[in-house]
Amino acid sequence: MATFDDFWESLKTGLEALVEKSWNTYKNAALIDGQSFLDKSKDSLVDWTQQLSKGEITKEDFEWNVAGLKDLAELNALEEAGLAKAAFDTFTNGLIDLVVSTACKVFL
Repeated sequence: MATFDDFWESLKTGLEALVEKSWNTYKNAALIDGQSFLDKSKDSLVDWTQQLSKGEITKEDFEWNVAGLKDLAELNALEEAGLAKAAFDTFTNGLIDLVVSTACKVFL
């Protein structure tokens, strides 16, 4: 049975891949901000992934909950690196998609 640690490690690997693929110009800043978002979200993700794995919430419920975490995304390093504010949503949406897809792979 998959554990939260399995999910967390997959998520960190996925973050690195996301940054390499789409944010390489801002690699260091994107990794810092992405990891910060994940760290701030960790307590909620522990609860929600447990509920997801037990069938207490659906994939759609999980996705809705994770989307609500967007406010935790403080993209300070990306802002300092010169990323246009319009691109912040794209980066944040990529993080949200990463969390959801990783949870589905690991727990469903």
